[in-house]
Amino acid sequence: MTSARDTTGSAAAGSQRSRLEERYFRRMAAAVDEKTELTDWLRGGRILDIGAGGGELAARTAALPDVDDVIALDDSADAVAHLRAIPGITVRSGTAEQLSELGLRDLDGIVMSSVLHEIASYNPRGPEHGRQAALANLAVIGRALAPDGVLIIRDFVMPSNPDRPLTLVTPGRDGDDLLGAYREQVPVPELADFTARGPHTFMATARAVTEALLTVSWGEGSLPREAQEQYCQFEFDELPHAVLAMDPELSLLHREAWIQPGYRQHLAGWTVLEEDGAPWFPDTKAVWVFERSQARAHDGGRDRRALTP
Repeated sequence: MTSARDTTGSAAAGSQRSRLEERYFRRMAAAVDEKTELTDWLRGGRILDIGAGGGELAARTAALPDVDDVIALDDSADAVAHLRAIPGITVRSGTAEQLSELGLRDLDGIVMSSVLHEIASYNPRGPEHGRQAALANLAVIGRALAPDGVLIIRDFVMPSNPDRPLTLVTPGRDGDDLLGAYREQVPVPELADFTARGPHTFMATARAVTEALLTVSWGEGSLPREAQEQYCQFEFDELPHAVLAMDPELSLLHREAWIQPGYRQHLAGWTVLEEDGAPWFPDTKAVWVFERSQARAHDGGRDRRALTP
């Protein structure tokens, strides 16, 4: 989730989390094929998997040709048990911001899969400082890259124009109850701000609707943990602009955003409408690939927005 395993290190973020359930690991494992596509951008050498979780991606990365070492970093005690059982990887304990003191530098590749939003959500200053925490960690992470090393970020994406009003229609009374339970547990007031507009119908901002949908898809039993996470931290274009402004030696190689079919399936009974009545569904995942190379122009890289119906 946010960081590491094996020797010493702080688990400040992990101490604020609920225990990870087996359901979490099963769902993460189910997405491993999608995650494995991230390895297409790796070029071998020493690879760091930040927030390695159950270790499926680290294990597949270790099997790639030209990969010398895969370091799995995580700070969840539950994830450690999974990682320590995987042969062929190096397990370290700590957080992303501790890379320097852990001696993790000159890395040929760094992968962050669904980790950036956790760094933001569980930062010690609170979720209102999540974006600043995420960027501060990215500054540390970027400096750990070797020349021509690549940083791959896979995470949720903020909807464009996130403050625009949308209408959310739940599947009925059970959906109303699930949304109500979410609103009671989410720690960010603006994300709980839904206004009833009729039977099973609510109005909220695009960001609030997106956060609610991503969270309730896990089911009511997972709300105590999932409601603490603010999935959407940066818009699709916003993250690369922030990263490149922060570290001019990085360049953007690729970015893409899409809707994962699993979310469509889990949320089949929920409807979202734009102000003009047009149906809408948020992108649920995005990938950004950066390279540390002063020779590459900051031209924005290749840009492909893939939307799966």
